[in-house]
Amino acid sequence: MLRATLWVLTLARVGLIPFFVVAGLNAQELARAGEDPSTPRLLALGLVVVMGVTDLLDGWMARRFDLSSQIGAVVDAVADKLVQVALVAFFTLSVGPVFTALPLWFLVTVFGRDLVLLVGVSVLRLRYGPLQVVHRGHGRVASVLMFGVLGWSALGLPMWGLLPLMLGAAGVSVYSATIYALDGAAQGRAMSGR
Repeated sequence: MLRATLWVLTLARVGLIPFFVVAGLNAQELARAGEDPSTPRLLALGLVVVMGVTDLLDGWMARRFDLSSQIGAVVDAVADKLVQVALVAFFTLSVGPVFTALPLWFLVTVFGRDLVLLVGVSVLRLRYGPLQVVHRGHGRVASVLMFGVLGWSALGLPMWGLLPLMLGAAGVSVYSATIYALDGAAQGRAMSGR
């Protein structure tokens, strides 16, 4: 039963992306038309919060109840990346008066980091076989900071407060990706018998 709950939390996070996009676009359109965007904006913000909480909750439950599995770790990591890239892309590309726009460099950092990890894992898997995915504390910190950035943007708060949060999220994300890449390379060397 608990294992099924983990799957529901992970898949629901990804399934909420289109609802967030619709709510966000609706808020932008209403604001551009001079109407009150409060309801769809609140819905978009609520969905960001729900996605962030489910991200933390499924990881906590997996560790707390010893339900971690390799496939679950991979699916959870992919779900996290899909949500983060989709939401960062929305806040970067959706120009309008409702949300605080994220700069292009932040989208490039987030997408580039995930692209490098995807290519690296794919190459290592092809060369050495399956790798052991292990979630670490720095990955959780990166996720918390990322959802902080997304929440700040959804609230439409000023850029002056968002910049330090973005720099922290980008820095921890790049650090986290580097550690995961080094870990994957070490696993590959160990599997090849070097």
